[in-house]
Amino acid sequence: MMRRSPLGFAVAIVSLWLPTAYSRFLGPLNPPPVDLTSSTSSVRLQWENITSSLEDHLTGRARNPALSVLDNITFSLGLFSVHDPEAAGSLQYHHTGPDVRNSSVGVNKVDGNSIYRVASMTKVMSVYAGLLLLDPSDWHRPLTDIFPEIASLPKSDPVHHVQWDLITPFSLASQISGIPANARPFDAGELGTALYFSPTPVDPTTLGLPPLTLNSTGINVPCQDAECSAEKYLKGIQAPTFPVFQTPGYANTNFILLGRVISKLTGLPANEDWFQKAVFGPLGMTKTSSLSPTKSPYSGYVVAGDVEVFAFQGGITSSSGGIFSTTNDVAKLGISILNSTLLSADQTRKWMKPNSFTGSFDFAVGLGWEIYRYTDKVTGHVTDLYTKLGDAGSYASYIVTVPDYDFGFSVIVTSGIATAAERSAAAHLLADLISETILPALRDQAAVETKRNFEGTYTAMGQNASTLTLVYNETAGAGFGLTVTARWGASSSCSLRRRSIPRPGGVAS
Repeated sequence: MMRRSPLGFAVAIVSLWLPTAYSRFLGPLNPPPVDLTSSTSSVRLQWENITSSLEDHLTGRARNPALSVLDNITFSLGLFSVHDPEAAGSLQYHHTGPDVRNSSVGVNKVDGNSIYRVASMTKVMSVYAGLLLLDPSDWHRPLTDIFPEIASLPKSDPVHHVQWDLITPFSLASQISGIPANARPFDAGELGTALYFSPTPVDPTTLGLPPLTLNSTGINVPCQDAECSAEKYLKGIQAPTFPVFQTPGYANTNFILLGRVISKLTGLPANEDWFQKAVFGPLGMTKTSSLSPTKSPYSGYVVAGDVEVFAFQGGITSSSGGIFSTTNDVAKLGISILNSTLLSADQTRKWMKPNSFTGSFDFAVGLGWEIYRYTDKVTGHVTDLYTKLGDAGSYASYIVTVPDYDFGFSVIVTSGIATAAERSAAAHLLADLISETILPALRDQAAVETKRNFEGTYTAMGQNASTLTLVYNETAGAGFGLTVTARWGASSSCSLRRRSIPRPGGVAS
């Protein structure tokens, strides 16, 4: 076996501290583009390419095998931008699948105001509400401080008992609490609904499973109904998956508990109360709610699959995946985050950062966010996409925010006739299609606007006048951006005047 020499190892470590390790700062190469919707915008041109391809396939004009997974899917797509308010309304595309088109309940044609279940997109909204309603110190309080009733639960054995005195709201929202994904050591869908909602402990040995501990004879299945208290739910969670803060592990349980934390600390017992107070009300998200509709024919809603499942009231689980929303309301949500409408700019910047890495180089986890690191194929520059996927029942969704471009988009899909795998594949396909097409268009549009707005020679007017010439660097791989090509003179107190750089043929910019 080859051995690395101590010197070689030291050189490798030292190289991390060289200036080149910090030569590329996190952030955009250019200011975000302000024009996404004009006829000359690269973004609109590429959006029209996407939508025309979808339309050609779905209408049968030009079938594309790569898009065939969309045939039985109802979906809504929408872009949004802080700097171009027209984008949220005009850059949308909607398609109604056969089951929704022929449904006897709900809408028969989807648009920007059609109300879908958005599943776990809810998690970002729960964090948003928590950031607005809770004190910053609350995020780092142990759950035993917030819920004193659970302080007596066993915690001496970290293998078999959850360390509630170490778990905080921050660890819940960052998916690094280590608690089980669904608060039980088995899949309820496989074992049956009756078992999942059993009011008495279930003996795991009757299922062919070993006892939870050497001294235990049953598994307490956590309550799920609207009257379920936080303490009762917590007491039903056993056997951690990981030690707290060890690794991200996706768990709906984290956000059910986060909702209980927010309710406890705000004094607003129902999730809908604090959702409306913090987020939906202030942003005018009038068609968004954590409450399921109660009366057929569910006017305005997109109903797919089993109607009873669609109308299921999530109770305490609604803070994890119970939201109903629309393309237009999700745009309001995304713009408010990017524009620091409700949170301060410094709080927003703090929120839009990773808290933990995963086993993949290009994927990290934040406070409610699933962060994908996109590498530009032309410049090699990395752009972080702050996303949240939702996928449950007959519905799937994405919200994607891109702080470097003050831009985002949403994908919401449903189908009662496609398989779960097909529905999920459709959501991923549409999100990838937008990302891979629109992100390069945003890069190009930002470059065009930066060149037009900033390239030139700047002369300081006053004593000891100095001059600075900025030219746009279009060398692939070197990073697209402004480059100082000439400067001379010095000035201590002066104003600046820009002169355009002459173009070939005597045409000035």
